[in-house]
Amino acid sequence: MPNLEEKVNHSIAEINALHGSVVRTNWAQLNREGFVFELEKNTEKLRNIYLLLDEINKETKLLLEKNTPDIDSLLSEMAREITVLEANIGMEKKKRLRQELVNEIETTEVPELYSSLQQKILSLSLKSRYNVDRISNFLATRKLPFVRKGSTARNLLEVLQQKEKELEEAKQKNIELKRKSYFGLAPDKSIAEIELELNELDKKMSTAVYETKKSLSSHMAQISYVEGSFGHLKGRIDEIEEMHTIFTKKSIELIKELKKERDYAKTLALEIEKETIDTRSHYTKQIIGLEEKTQAIEEKVKEKYESEIRSIKRALEEKNTSLNNSNKIIDHLESELKKHKNRQEKE
Repeated sequence: MPNLEEKVNHSIAEINALHGSVVRTNWAQLNREGFVFELEKNTEKLRNIYLLLDEINKETKLLLEKNTPDIDSLLSEMAREITVLEANIGMEKKKRLRQELVNEIETTEVPELYSSLQQKILSLSLKSRYNVDRISNFLATRKLPFVRKGSTARNLLEVLQQKEKELEEAKQKNIELKRKSYFGLAPDKSIAEIELELNELDKKMSTAVYETKKSLSSHMAQISYVEGSFGHLKGRIDEIEEMHTIFTKKSIELIKELKKERDYAKTLALEIEKETIDTRSHYTKQIIGLEEKTQAIEEKVKEKYESEIRSIKRALEEKNTSLNNSNKIIDHLESELKKHKNRQEKE
């Protein structure tokens, strides 16, 4: 039966394996069969991690300590998202079955959905890793003796926690600066606002084309003297339709680029999040390890001096014993000498 620390280390390995499995492939480039395979495989891994974290959470609560990390909110979010992911798997399988039954011919791939679900799983893996690292650090600090818990290790861990918010703000600013420098976008409009404006313009132009065609149909029913006007209107409509086609094509290309930028920003944020978690975990372990080594050195020095003191005490006790024995012998000899003198004087 593995203990709590072994479960925590196993969960970290499982989370890292999940992250590596998800980032290995760009889901947006997969066909439906490939997407279902990747989604099913990694959802199963995510469910196993959820069950393992649930066990860890229950065992840490049984420790009944004040500073026990709380991961209830993470577990609730994971349960919800796993339900959503499994629902998507079911829908994709139903699509395939329906197509096989009725021989439908339709576009079966939805790259935006595939990319969105991939980023969702990556986000959950990073949140899981962050919370498991908190539990790992908590368990590591528990091994330090009570008298040492208020020293270097705890102080440094508190500084790390205080700087967490500042690190998050700096990370977000860094992502935004990289996004703007990479794509050269205006900072005063979001992707959603630009997409909304393009959609509104598209609707207005579609309305203009419709109204112009309606006007053309009305003129066609009139007398022949408007034929010249009809020809002009028809030419104008052709120009507008051509402009509208070009505009629609450009707007679709722009929307695709903007969505690509959004996916890039999300991916970049997840990568930075992963690097931050790994770095924080590495330095935290180094801090705790340094504290343990310091304590071990102190214990060795203490044992060494205690051993030397015991040796000196034993030597002193032996010398005192020898001195006492010598004093007894001297006293005995003096007593014998006095008796001898007394006998000589009497003789």
